[in-house]
Amino acid sequence: MGGIRKRGKKNRIQAIFNYLSIKRFENTPYYCDTGKSDCKCRNCKAARAFVSEIDRKINESSFRYQDYFPKSATLKKLGIANVSSEVSFGTYAWQWYDLKEPNIAYSTSKAYKTAVKALCETFGNMPLNQIKPSHIQTYISKSELSPKTISNYIGVLYSVLQAGVADDILEKNSAEYIDKPEIGSEKIDPFEKSEVEQILKWTKKNHPHITVLYAIGFYTGMRIGEVLALKWSDIDFNKHTILVQRTMTANKLKDSTKTSNYRIIDIIPELDEYLEAHKKYTFMKSEWVILTHYGDPFKKTDNIVDSYYKPCLKALKMRFRILNQMRHSFACMMIDAGENLNWIKNMLGHSTLEMLFKKYGNRINRQDGTRKGVLFSKKAESGDK
Repeated sequence: MGGIRKRGKKNRIQAIFNYLSIKRFENTPYYCDTGKSDCKCRNCKAARAFVSEIDRKINESSFRYQDYFPKSATLKKLGIANVSSEVSFGTYAWQWYDLKEPNIAYSTSKAYKTAVKALCETFGNMPLNQIKPSHIQTYISKSELSPKTISNYIGVLYSVLQAGVADDILEKNSAEYIDKPEIGSEKIDPFEKSEVEQILKWTKKNHPHITVLYAIGFYTGMRIGEVLALKWSDIDFNKHTILVQRTMTANKLKDSTKTSNYRIIDIIPELDEYLEAHKKYTFMKSEWVILTHYGDPFKKTDNIVDSYYKPCLKALKMRFRILNQMRHSFACMMIDAGENLNWIKNMLGHSTLEMLFKKYGNRINRQDGTRKGVLFSKKAESGDK
């Protein structure tokens, strides 16, 4: 809630309010008649109403600093001095980001910031009102980024230009008239069963405290962020199940999964031995299953990839594949073993079989009548499905 104060011999009334998480002090057109802190003169009442209106518009995300304080030095600091149709894209885009940042999730803020920075490399110095659909289409066609990344950047560009329309700086949004890049599905490039066994064997010998990370990834199909966020309390050793209910994303712990739903998955026999072996490293020492050398949970995969994963693949002379391929490897191994598709779907956290057929249809719909045999001999001997 904002307020007012009096300054100088003439008792100029200043507005006090919070904007972008910073307390602001700006001159109003009003002067107090008495200079008293509790003054109720007409001008003080008008100034308080003025500040209340500012507070309301800030809460509604419709506040425009330049409309209320056109001569303020703060405008330059915010990058919105002399906002007009000639304002550059860079200036306006960062203004847009500054307004969005306090009200969005950390991961979204990080994505927006990356997009604005990238867009400014091409459009930064262009006047906002001179960006045409042809400029955007050229940017898309010449980009060497992935279709998904480009699509995300164009989404941010659209939002910035749409804000320009709302501010009456632009008559139309040029991003409405372009052909958006097609986003292909993630490439499925799984490890073979023999490769999985080699990775686990090498890691067990060289970095035993990390082995369980790969075992969980390869033998449950959990997303890497879900694996990093796993707690011992999520594992029921009596029922042989794992409760998947949170994930680590963009260096932040999120108390929900990617789909915002928790799921209970099975611990298959091949995973049991790795979980039991890992107890000596973190069980009864931390609530987290997987820890760094400093005793903290991993918040990102960079250290895992650089310190453990890449050296492992290099030593085994395997080509690099992203960590998420552990998830695809699990799905493919289970499909090849003839596991029930609904069980695989539930393990992966998909709501329907559609995603399973979309991603792995070529393996599910084999016409040669083979499934490469039963995946695990122990399961075949016990008669487990």
